[in-house]
Amino acid sequence: MPHQPTVSEETEFDGFPRRLPDQDAILIGQVSGDSEFRGLAAYYIHGRGSVLLGRYENREFIPEYTIECESRLMSACVREFSRADVETELSSVGKALLQAWHFGDLTPLSHKQAHVYALREKAGFSRDETAAILNISPTTVDTHLQRAKEKLTAAENLVRFVRVDSEDLADADPEFFDEAGVGEDANSSNDITPLS
Repeated sequence: MPHQPTVSEETEFDGFPRRLPDQDAILIGQVSGDSEFRGLAAYYIHGRGSVLLGRYENREFIPEYTIECESRLMSACVREFSRADVETELSSVGKALLQAWHFGDLTPLSHKQAHVYALREKAGFSRDETAAILNISPTTVDTHLQRAKEKLTAAENLVRFVRVDSEDLADADPEFFDEAGVGEDANSSNDITPLS
């Protein structure tokens, strides 16, 4: 009996599997519009760090074209695909990873943390699905997600603090200015002794 490639049961775009484990491929989109490439699937290939365009037939992806990426990051490759000279449509994974690209640029998150955060928190993929998509362990997914949430919470707290009016802060915590050394006696200190 000939080998039957393993494919995920989840499909998009009229039957393209989301994952092709035997080929280390993740569906990020398809070419749409009226070009000669219309209907070709776009898969990110782990290990290559590029996007391949091709046909999906008989449970196998047959690559025909490549889109080179400036970076091996999945989100960078999705961004390159979305900016190609043809009309493209992103898969659910592709949309989440494009969002991750922007998170990585606009937040304190590393791109790896942004990938996990976008897939888990924004797109709703499970822990195991996220691990399979990113080709990492579920434990690594947990670690990246925890660190991403910690960084985002710290950034939100900083923004909240910066927006608070100092008078409101003093009203909420009258000892704030005393603890911070702000006030009439701010220039004097018992801890500093002049040298003789």
